[in-house]
Order: sequence, then structure tokens, then C-alpha cells
Amino acid sequence: RQPGSVFKPLIYLTALEKGSQTTTRLLNQPLAVFIDDTTQWNPQNHDGSTSLETTLREGLKKSLNLISVRIVQELISPLDVKKTASRFGFRTPIRAVDAIALGVSDVYPIDITLAYSALSYNGILHEPMILNSIKDREGNMIKNYSPVSKEVSDERTTFIIRDMMKSVVDKGTGGSLRWKYKFYSPAAGKTGTTNNKTDAWFIGFTPEIAIGV
Repeated sequence: RQPGSVFKPLIYLTALEKGSQTTTRLLNQPLAVFIDDTTQWNPQNHDGSTSLETTLREGLKKSLNLISVRIVQELISPLDVKKTASRFGFRTPIRAVDAIALGVSDVYPIDITLAYSALSYNGILHEPMILNSIKDREGNMIKNYSPVSKEVSDERTTFIIRDMMKSVVDKGTGGSLRWKYKFYSPAAGKTGTTNNKTDAWFIGFTPEIAIGV
């Protein structure tokens, strides 16, 4: 499925890895991206809003498309994001185009949820396991499975993006988790919708568990 805005944390993570800060400011104004000599793409924020210079933290918190697109154009490149997705183990082809900023390439829900679990676990990606062990009726161990894990992101950078994703839940587009559903435990995550509300996502995590819906 198209991930839409739940792909944005990987955009911001890539920018942080390339030296940007949570306080880095970009212009939250309309822009035109020329696809070829005759076609141009005019991305907009989901609510049509604009403003002046906006920090990366605010951009992620409010899921501002214009900030995400400007990150890909001004701070990093689409190829940088593609390399990040590859590092995080996405099995579907992620296209290195400007629209990567808005999550246009299809992903498996399990893959992007695993990426979030790696962000929650200090940059360590654990391959999914169905079985932990197999025992016979007497309790003797027949087969034991060990998790396969690898580091896909620096712990310090992961800490920063995780803190930015807390802002999404505490005061941003995922805020209904707090004020409507009265969920007050430590949590971070990201909302996402695709064109015409075809898909609506929330992927989030607490210190104990990561879940994608």
C-alpha cells in the first residue's frame, strides 16, 4: 500500500543523518517541481495552509507536505532516502523521485512497521519471527530460533527522530490519542493518509511494543 505520510520519518531521519537539526528552518510556501518540459507538480499541505519559515520538528508534528518536499529538494536527495529505505529492509522498490517525500512508493505494512520498531529500539532492526521455539510434549527442546538483528541507524540520531515523533502524538496530527482516547503512556508515532483517503495509517510505539494499523 502507499504509505503516505507515515513514510516521512525516514525523510526526516535522512536529513538528520546528513547534518540537519530539529531547529533547521525551511519555507512553508508553495513550490513547483518540474517533472519534464511540459509537466509540473505542485504539492500542497493537506489542509492547504502555508506559513513562513518552519522548523523540521514543526514540519513533522503537523505533517506539512511542503516541508517534506523541501527537505528532499534542499537538504538531501531522493537517492539518499532510497538508500535509507534499503538499509531499513524495505522489500518493495522505493523510487528515487521528488514525490518520495510524500510516500508514493508502495510498501508492505509489516516492513514499515518494522522500520518504526527499529526507531523505537535505538536503530536496531529485528527481523520478524513467527516461532520462538518448538518443544515436544515432555517439554524437550526440538528447535530454538534466535532473532536476527542489525544496526540500521545511529543511536544518537534515532533518539532525535524518536523525540520528534513524540511531538506528533503529544501535540500534532496524532494528538487524539491523548485528548480523545485518554492514552497517557509514553508513545511516539505518525499518521498518514493517501489520495482521496484511500488508505489511512497510524504507526506508533511505546517502550514495549510497535503497532501499525
